[in-house]
Amino acid sequence: MKRLSFLLLLFCHFLVTAQVSESYQNTLNEMIRVSGTGEAFISSVQQMKKMFKAQFADLKDEDWNSIEEYINKESFPNLINQLSPVYQKHLSEEDLKTIIAFYNSEAGKKFAEKTPLIAQESMVVGQQWGIELGQKIQELAKKQ
Repeated sequence: MKRLSFLLLLFCHFLVTAQVSESYQNTLNEMIRVSGTGEAFISSVQQMKKMFKAQFADLKDEDWNSIEEYINKESFPNLINQLSPVYQKHLSEEDLKTIIAFYNSEAGKKFAEKTPLIAQESMVVGQQWGIELGQKIQELAKKQ
């Protein structure tokens, strides 16, 4: 009887854990959607598609459409599933809900919209900074 009770308790624990994981997964998907991360992924897929089209010029547009559909409907969701434990390790579901609330605010919507532009412009600034820093380090090293 004790063994049956233990197994039943263990089974219930797994059911509750699975429900929490599904709930977390849904919340994570929503956070990715409202943050613009999903759109950024689709944009990067479009850029990759252009690169690969040059390498595989013999493929027809319908082939590329099938590849793109696979990436968007299967590969990206699989990536998110694989990333879920990483997010769950560092952010609670409540954290995700708070992040979603931010991205649903006017400031959050603007931030999501402007993030790709900020990243692009920041990359240029960062490259210039890296060049200048490298030159300064070389200059200081020569004095030693």
